[in-house]
Parts: sequence; C-alpha cells; structure tokens
Amino acid sequence: MKFMRMCLLSLIVCLLVSCQSKPSVQPENQTIPLNEQKMSFKNKLLKNSLFFLVIGVDSRGEKKSRSDSIAVVQYNVEDRTLKVASILRDSFVKIDGYKYRYGKINVAYSLGGEKLLKETIYKNLGIPIDHTVIIDFKGFIGIVDTLVPEGIKVNVSQTLIDDMNLKMKPGENNLHGEQLLKYVRFRHDHNNDFGRVQRQQEVLLKVVSAVKEKLNTFGGIARVPLLLDETTHYVSTDLKLEEILSLVSIAFSQPIEKIDRLSIPVDAGFTNETVEHSGAVLKLDFSKNRESIKQFFKAPAPVLKSKNNDGHKKLRNK
Repeated sequence: MKFMRMCLLSLIVCLLVSCQSKPSVQPENQTIPLNEQKMSFKNKLLKNSLFFLVIGVDSRGEKKSRSDSIAVVQYNVEDRTLKVASILRDSFVKIDGYKYRYGKINVAYSLGGEKLLKETIYKNLGIPIDHTVIIDFKGFIGIVDTLVPEGIKVNVSQTLIDDMNLKMKPGENNLHGEQLLKYVRFRHDHNNDFGRVQRQQEVLLKVVSAVKEKLNTFGGIARVPLLLDETTHYVSTDLKLEEILSLVSIAFSQPIEKIDRLSIPVDAGFTNETVEHSGAVLKLDFSKNRESIKQFFKAPAPVLKSKNNDGHKKLRNK
C-alpha cells in the first residue's frame, strides 16, 4: 500500500514539475467515442477519455463528512493540457436516495461517499467519473507544509482576516498550511463560493510554480523521495497500482504544458435561489452547463432531461 501511494505522489510531483505557465486556450467542440468497457486504462488515457474526481473532504479525521471542494480533472494527452473543472458545492442537483430529491451537491458525499458523488455528477452534468483521489483538511495542511514549507504569498482582505480570525494585516501575506486552508475555504464576501473556487485555483497554481522551481535544481530532485515518503499517507485513491504506473509513465513521456480551468456553474448558467431545506443554492441551467462542459473536456457524455423534468436520460456521444 505504501509503495502504491508513493507511485501516486510520484505522479503528482511529476505533474507539478512538468506544468508550464502558458495562456489558456479553449479547445474546439468535438466528440470522441467512449468505449471504456473494451479499452485498457492506458488506451483510455491516451484517447482523452478518463475523468478523475478530486475530492477535498470537510474533515479532520471524522468518519462521516461532506465534500468541501470538488474538481473533475482530465489530462488531454493530445495537446498536453491538464483540465480542471471545479464544481461549486452549493450547486443544486438531483441526488438519488435523498429525502428531498434535490440538494447541494456536497450533500451527496455525506450520504453515499464517493460512489454517490460520482453518480450525482454523471446524472446531472454528464461527466462519467472513472477514478477518485481524496484528501482531507489534515492532508491539505500536511502536503502544503511539506512541499512549500516557506509558505505561499497571497493577498488577504480585512474581511477574510476577521472571518477566519487570522493574526495579520490586510494585503500581501505569506501563509502556511493552517492559514492557507482558511484562505481557500473562506466564502463570506460578495463573491461567495465563486471567490472561494478562484482562491483554490490560485493556490494550486502557486504551489505548482513553487514546486517546479525547487525541483529544477539537483538538490530539489534529490529531495523527491523524502517528499513522497512524508506526503503519501495524506492521499487515498481507488486507482490500482498498474494504473498509477501507467499515469506516471505517460506523465514523464508526455509532460503537461498548460492548465485550463473551468468553474461550474458557468457564467449565466445559474440563478441564486433559497430553498427551505438547503438555504441559499445555485440553481443550474443544466443545458448551458452541460454544453460548456462538453466544449471544455471534449469528451463527456451528454445528459438530457426527461419529459417530466424529474429525471435525466443518459446518452453517450455517437
């Protein structure tokens, strides 16, 4: 198990090192037939048809928790682009088995773990999740402090300082694990969850940049085994050993050159509403969001509403 985790972290470090800062380019809308039952893991990856769900769990070790951050990741090998679609946790979706039928998407993980969350994403947004990677609050703090012990510089507002009880002055500050976790979780300003997702993506890119700079030196490369050993226990995944090795192999041979990002719901793809059992929610225009996702990923399975609007029909691209 430890070796398997170390291979997974090898992949993560490899991805961080290979990422280059280039302008994001929106891909053309095209469909790629999915026949995942007959293709091997490596072939699916090479055909840009694998989707990874990265879940940040609202927990510090508790058995039951909600998903605090949700991101769907795809590595497009053809143009060497890592695509990251962040799903806002207040997105109002249909959840199978939920007593109210519809609720915030982060409720799905609490009710049925990663299995129900994957099903919920597929049935509402048409993204067929293949594998999951899970990290909790303690893991986030540990990984950040291990990979970037000197901290990450970010601009902190007075509102965030007051809300998160941070001991600092507003403006640019150097934050470490615990403080950085508060920074990426803050959502009590006029930007709400949208600002929160932007901060998460901001920190991701800054961590990528910091790690890449370190590992470009001989001393940095020499520290990789130690970094892996110190961070492996913070990550869990359903990937098999041979699948992780395939990922590592492809990441080394065809390194990532850019990162494209998308926030769901998209602009003009939702309305702010209040629901009695859920409070403030983002009611999605599913048609607009699915179309944006289709263009962003190139190969998701589109989902169509049923005639009574109470369910969804699954339809693969042909």
